[in-house]
Amino acid sequence: MISRTTEVWKAQIKDFQEQLEKASAQSQEEYKKMVAQLQEKIEEAMKMFERVQAANETAWKDMQIANQKALAALQKGWAEALSRFN
Repeated sequence: MISRTTEVWKAQIKDFQEQLEKASAQSQEEYKKMVAQLQEKIEEAMKMFERVQAANETAWKDMQIANQKALAALQKGWAEALSRFN
């Protein structure tokens, strides 16, 4: 699930970067900040996913619950960021 989500986010970042080329200077700064934040979130999600894959069975269940909460928070932040430009 995390891998698919990060692929969607990467595609959206690419779209933002294309829109950035057409935006005004102020909008460009806002886009740059948003893209940087989203790229950080993708990196965090991938690191979390890698930790989960390496975890043993007992830790897996604990990590799965934590990851679901973290992914929900990432998705909420992503949606909020997107809403600013739609």
